[in-house]
Amino acid sequence: MTNEELLKVIEDAKASGATELDLRGKGITALPPEICQLPDLKELLLDGNSLISPPPEIAKLGFEAIREYFTTMQQVAQPLNEVKVLLVGDGAAGKTSLVKRLIGQAFDEHEDTTHGISIRGWNVEAGGQQIKVNIWDFGGQDIMHATHQFFLSKRSLYVLVLDGRKDERTEYWLRHVEAFGGSSPVLIVLNKIDSNPSFDLNRPFLLEKYPSIWGFFRTSCANGRGIAQFKESLIDELGKVPMIGIRWPQSWFAVKRHIEQMGRPYISREEYGELCAEAGITDEQSSETLVDFLHDLGVAVHFREFLLDAMYVLDPVWVTEAVYKIITAESMVDSKGLLRLEALKEIFTEHPAPRLDRLRTMLRLSCVKRHCYPPATHPYIMGLMEKFELCYPVGKEAVLIPQLLPVSEPQCAFDCGGSLRFALHYPDFLPPSVFPRFMVKAHRDIKAETCWRTGVLLEDQRSGARALVKTDIEARRINIWVNGEHCREYLHYLRYTLADINSSFEKLAVSERVPMPDDPQRTADYQTLLNYAKEDIRYYIPDGTSKKYSVHELLGLVQPKNRDELENFVQKVGEKSYEKVSWVESLNELVEPKIPLFGITFDLSSLFEGIRSKVRDRVLDDPSREDKNE
Repeated sequence: MTNEELLKVIEDAKASGATELDLRGKGITALPPEICQLPDLKELLLDGNSLISPPPEIAKLGFEAIREYFTTMQQVAQPLNEVKVLLVGDGAAGKTSLVKRLIGQAFDEHEDTTHGISIRGWNVEAGGQQIKVNIWDFGGQDIMHATHQFFLSKRSLYVLVLDGRKDERTEYWLRHVEAFGGSSPVLIVLNKIDSNPSFDLNRPFLLEKYPSIWGFFRTSCANGRGIAQFKESLIDELGKVPMIGIRWPQSWFAVKRHIEQMGRPYISREEYGELCAEAGITDEQSSETLVDFLHDLGVAVHFREFLLDAMYVLDPVWVTEAVYKIITAESMVDSKGLLRLEALKEIFTEHPAPRLDRLRTMLRLSCVKRHCYPPATHPYIMGLMEKFELCYPVGKEAVLIPQLLPVSEPQCAFDCGGSLRFALHYPDFLPPSVFPRFMVKAHRDIKAETCWRTGVLLEDQRSGARALVKTDIEARRINIWVNGEHCREYLHYLRYTLADINSSFEKLAVSERVPMPDDPQRTADYQTLLNYAKEDIRYYIPDGTSKKYSVHELLGLVQPKNRDELENFVQKVGEKSYEKVSWVESLNELVEPKIPLFGITFDLSSLFEGIRSKVRDRVLDDPSREDKNE
C-alpha cells in the first residue's frame, strides 16, 4: 500500500467514524501522523507489516501507545543514523583483521585472538548521510558462543566471516544468526582466499534457504584483495538496515549521550529513571521503549525479568568477563560443573593461578581489562546465566553449569531394550544450547547427578517413570528412552519441554520421530501419524520397507491411549502432592489447550483444573490428609 493509498484509507475511516481499522499485511513501513486524527478509533490491526515508524515495540501495545508516540515525536526529532554490525564466525577466521582493514588500519599477521568481545566505533557516509557504526567483533571459540546470545540482537547487520582454509560451519552460523537476530541481513565473507583461491560456497542453495543473505564477498586481509569491494557494499547496505530510518526525539538522544559518557559498567533501574526524568521523559512506556532500542544498539544490555530488570549493563565486556571468570575459575576445574554460590566472592577476587593460566592459554582467553564484581552484583550475574540457561540451581546454595560437565558417559543402569523410544531430528541445525537448556528445565528429575555433556538420566519420584535422554550432535538428533509406570505420560512431558525450547528459535526445523517397535532405526514422523489418525488412515508403511504398522498402535506407544488413562494418572499424582509444582503441572502449562488422541480431542486444561479442585476439596474436608502428601 502506497502512502497516498494509506492516507485515503485513513480519511475514509475518519469520515465513517470507524472504531476499528484493519491494515494487516499491507506492506506498510511507516504510519503517517494523520493516523492520530481518528477520534473514534479503538483498535488498529497492523500484523504482517515491517514497521519502522512507529517501532514495532510501540505498535504492538495498541492504538493509544501509537498516539503517545506521535505526540512525543512532535518534539524536534531526527533520524537515529546509527546501526550495530556484528561479526561472527569461528576462531581465527580473520574477523579482527577484517575490521582493521575496514577502518583503515594495517594488517597484522600476528593478530591476537579476540578476547570475548571487541567493540569499535566507525563513522561512515552512506546515501548522503553520516552513519555511526558500532562494530561488534565476537571471539569465535566454542566456549564463547554461549554468551553471544546476551548481545545478538534484531535490527542489526551481521557479517559472517569464514576461513577459506577450512571446511567452515556455514549453516551453523547462519542458523545461529537466524535464531537470535531474526530477519536481520547477513553478509558472508569468504576470507583468506590468498591461501585457498578455490574456496567457495553453494551460493544459490544458501540464498534460497536463507533469504536474509544480502551478498557474498571473497577477501584476503593479508594482501587486501576484495576489501575495497566489500567495504563499498557494506556501506551501501548500512543505509537499508531498518534501525537507520527510525526517528528519535531530542530527549531520547539526551539520555543516550549521558549513558555513553558515564564510563561505568552498570547503573540501577532507579538511576536510569532519573536520567529519563531529567531529559523530560515522564511516561514509563517511552522509557521502556528507549531502553529496548539501547539494547539493540548495544549501548545498554537490559532484560525485563524481575531480577535482571534492576540493572542496566553499560559495558558488555563486564558481563562476559564475569561468565568467563566463573567458567575458567581454578575451583571449577575439578568440580564437574558444580558451583557453590559462596565461592563467587573468591572467584571474582582470586589471582590467576598457574593452572588457570594454562587453561586460559588453551582456550585463548584473557581479560584485557579487569573489572570489579561486588557481592551486590552476584545475583544479577547468576540470574543472567539462569535466564539463558547456562546453569541451573542445585538446592539453594549451588548451581550446575552443564557446559562444564564431564564429556564421558558414566555407567548407568537403564533398560533401553524394554523402553518406549522417541526421537527429535533437526534436519538443518541443532542449536548447541538446546540440550543444556533441556537439562536445566528437567534438572529436578536428574537421578543422583547422573548427567554428562551429551546425556542425562531422569527419574520422576511421583510417577516412577525413568528416562534416558541423549543428544547426538553429528546426527543432529536427541534420542529419548522412557520406562516405568506412566512412561507415556512422562514422555509427553519431555517432548513438550523440548518443544518449548525449540519454539524460542526462529525458523528452527524439527521432526519428532516415533521408532518402529521391532526396528528402532526406522522411524515415523509423529505429526504424520496424528494426521493419519485424524483422517482415519489405519496403517503406516516406513520408507524402504513394505511392512505395515498400525497407526493406532504406534501412537499408543508414546502417548496416553485415552482420556481415562490420563485422568487416572493425573488424579493419582494429584492426591500425592496437590500443591507441589510437578512435571504434571508443567505439562499442563506447556501443552496446547486441546490435544488430539486418536481423533478424540479433549480439553486438557479443564481436566487438570477439575482434578486439582477435587483434591483441594478433599484436603479441606480432611486437613489431616495434607500431612500425608509426601
